Amino acid sequence: MTETWSLFDRLADQYDEALPFFATFGAMLMDRLDPAPGSRLLDIGSGRGALVAPALARGCVVTATEPSPRMVDRLRVSYPGVDVRCLDACALDLPDASFDLATGGFVIHIVADTAKALSELHRVVRPGGTVAFTEPGEATDDGRWDDFSALVQRYRQRAVRPGRPGRDDVDIAELLPVAGFTDLHEENIEIHLPVPDPETCWRFHMSHGFAGFLESLTPEDAAEFRTLAMAEFGRMHDAGGIILDRGAWVTTATVA
Repeated sequence: MTETWSLFDRLADQYDEALPFFATFGAMLMDRLDPAPGSRLLDIGSGRGALVAPALARGCVVTATEPSPRMVDRLRVSYPGVDVRCLDACALDLPDASFDLATGGFVIHIVADTAKALSELHRVVRPGGTVAFTEPGEATDDGRWDDFSALVQRYRQRAVRPGRPGRDDVDIAELLPVAGFTDLHEENIEIHLPVPDPETCWRFHMSHGFAGFLESLTPEDAAEFRTLAMAEFGRMHDAGGIILDRGAWVTTATVA
């Protein structure tokens, strides 16, 4: 298992538990796709089912793939009627042209080889079918998160190991046409989730890929960062409440 998926394996039991972050984005993406009942849907990097749940609610026949064994275990318990497989998106042991739609929530930018994953998706989705991805995007926050972002950047410079998953060199818009996709469409969507208290805010940050950033620091720096982050969350809470302002880029394309 790669280091990235090992991180998510360790986080599986608390993933998307503190706040419905991925679940909210998953519901928003499915609203935009609006698949017909009976659509054969492949979800890669399914996590705890952020896209599986709304797809099932629309009557899709879902196959969920996830490289983290612990995530797979949790998915099978939560969705006993779903075909859940422990597969990496870069090596999908699935038949050609067997899906009408493929989705990936906050995963396509962290796979080991994005071009290979897109090639695999082009193979398993039928001609005329759709792929849809979310990646970290932009959100309006009226400066609420400026101080926290500056704190993260300051400590990121002290990292002694690789940090949170994700690569800055991935450009899906460039890779999709090369892989044989057409009709590219991109848009940014936002969520603004109320957070009840600083401790919940911290638990949220430690329940997904951001935890990799903390693991990149020395124990001393990690403890110091937590103290300063909690103070910042406390300041936001006292100033009128913590709002988790986050955005996602939604990219869709068609199999040529």
